[in-house]
Amino acid sequence: MAVNRPSGISAVTFFTVVFASRGQRDICFGLALGGALGLFSLWSLTFAVPRLIGGNSFVSRFLLGLMMLMKLPIFGGSLYFAMASPLFSPFATFVGVALTPMVIVSKVLAQQFVVKPLVAAGE
Repeated sequence: MAVNRPSGISAVTFFTVVFASRGQRDICFGLALGGALGLFSLWSLTFAVPRLIGGNSFVSRFLLGLMMLMKLPIFGGSLYFAMASPLFSPFATFVGVALTPMVIVSKVLAQQFVVKPLVAAGE
């Protein structure tokens, strides 16, 4: 009964909309930026890395290294901007980055402790 949908995007969007509707703009922007960084990191691990590791050629290794090298300035610049700007809440940015791994862990735990015993019991 596991639903395969982008839950990280759903969680970030939900909490961003909740804080935006409450008028807490700095938390809303922090969650949105942190969520974008977390999802970008997840994308690079699940989409880009397997495609670049597929071959053992020099070009694929060079592109993988280049992608990882280009990721650092994106993260560094975004986090510096979030920590220095009064428009962003630094803690909300941290929570936004951590939200995607928390959703993944909760989905795995739910699968192992809820869905798997129900399937084994025949329900």
